[in-house]
Amino acid sequence: MMVSKCSQSLERTRVSNESQGPKKLKAARHTGGLRGRPKQWVAFAVMAALIGTTACSSASPGKEAAPKDAGAAAGASAEQAKPVKFTYTLPGKFVNWMKDMNWIPVLLKQTGAEVELVAGGDGDTYYKNADLKIGSGDFSDAGIVQLSQADVYGTKGAFLDLKPLIEKYGPNIKKFMDQHPDLTKLVTSSNGKIYALVPEYPKISNVTFYRDDLLKKAGITSEPKTIQEFTDVLRKLKEANKDNKNFFPFGGRDDFLRFQSAFGAGDSIDAGGKVHGIYNGGQGSDIKAPGFKKLIEWYARLYDEKLVDPEWISGLATEEAWQTKMLNGNLVFGNDFYTRPAWFLVNGGVKNDPNYSLKVLPPFLDEEGKQSKFPTVPNYRTDRAFVINAKSADKAPGIIKFLDYMYSEQGQTLVGWGVEGTTFKKNAGGKNEFTMSFDDESTKPLGTPSWTFFQDRLTFPIPVNNEAFYEWNHSLTKSYANDYFSKYAQTFPILKYSTEDQKERSNLVAKVNEAIKANLVKFVTGKRPLSEWDAFLKEMDGLGYNKIIEIDQKAYDAVK
Repeated sequence: MMVSKCSQSLERTRVSNESQGPKKLKAARHTGGLRGRPKQWVAFAVMAALIGTTACSSASPGKEAAPKDAGAAAGASAEQAKPVKFTYTLPGKFVNWMKDMNWIPVLLKQTGAEVELVAGGDGDTYYKNADLKIGSGDFSDAGIVQLSQADVYGTKGAFLDLKPLIEKYGPNIKKFMDQHPDLTKLVTSSNGKIYALVPEYPKISNVTFYRDDLLKKAGITSEPKTIQEFTDVLRKLKEANKDNKNFFPFGGRDDFLRFQSAFGAGDSIDAGGKVHGIYNGGQGSDIKAPGFKKLIEWYARLYDEKLVDPEWISGLATEEAWQTKMLNGNLVFGNDFYTRPAWFLVNGGVKNDPNYSLKVLPPFLDEEGKQSKFPTVPNYRTDRAFVINAKSADKAPGIIKFLDYMYSEQGQTLVGWGVEGTTFKKNAGGKNEFTMSFDDESTKPLGTPSWTFFQDRLTFPIPVNNEAFYEWNHSLTKSYANDYFSKYAQTFPILKYSTEDQKERSNLVAKVNEAIKANLVKFVTGKRPLSEWDAFLKEMDGLGYNKIIEIDQKAYDAVK
């Protein structure tokens, strides 16, 4: 496997999972070159050197484009004799991670495939570059785009309809899609064709964690189960540390809003199919829910009593500052990505304080005493849609066969567990058990081949093995992950918008969310009285809050 000269900047952090992203987490330079790489990588790099001056286009100069009809192309290539060779464009950070994954060369050897990775930038820039490449006819054989881009360009003939290809060459893919009708519905265009496959994403969410040693030091012996009990614990902690002016029991990074589900204040789709709030897969808020005002009143009370970090409320808390406060004991409770507790242990916790101890807390009970749940990350990533260039129709059967292997039992074992006898073994109960050290493999610097199984990182559009994903973690994380996400995590439907609605919605959301955030800070800090709450709601409607919900409702009704 190789990276073309289209490669962009390098991702410099590789210790944590993709979603975690702490900026100072054992950053390391890419060592460059091919030193220490498996033989497959060297072979592919030689090929790259030979053709490195060519464009990233899959079409050959002077040759007529292959037929755009997938069915015809499939029939023409049915007896494809040679293993497939194709170029594959995806965001640069994933290219850099994939180059170091030891299971990738094994995959290539088992399938006989040769894949040239093409790095196309990161973030919004990546998708803008994809637009330009597609529009100029210079896109690779296969690549990653937004699902909305796949639909738009697919209907214009730029991408192949994968449906007949899957029917003929992808029995394992077809089986998975038959078992997951929500996925099939998501990727099927309005014309009945399938222009893209999207990867399944692990079932993960935020968790609430706390310094167990500091609770014990303050004489607190039981975990809070409700918001009121949590508030009482924060008060006891504040009293026990009253001589420390920098101590605040509760803090975090990014947006301060947490625990919407405990207040019944999250965005949602009810049993009758009605959308509530600006829909964000359960991870946002419904500002018109009665519980949302109670949530803001609660935060105002915490702020007034100095129970929450004021820098977090104001939006001035940097990630580095938050980490430092959690490590030095100026914060006790946090709510963040599920691997964060282990990160604090590894990155200075027990080194600075041998008593440093962290525990994870279940979500709080709601006002009716029922168990609330945290929303998960969407179970399919619509920003990671895999497409095949219509100009590469002759390669399409081989590409589908290559992907299909990763949906098979053997392929799923490889991408989730690795190689038996090398990375895992069967225990006495017949279950897989990793034999590689997570701490050793996951902390190797970028540019060093390693065995890692972070299935939240993009490779190909394949299913996720949650059991293996939870097991491939720090001992603290895997001690709670499987049970936690089985009991306390809830996955919400994914909405799919038309191009026009998506554009209008994006513009409205940017404007409305900024206004909501600014006003909530004012309400919590007392700069705007809560007596003006109704006026605030009317102001948000004037900016387009209701219109966004109308667009969301339209999208849900279309999917339904």
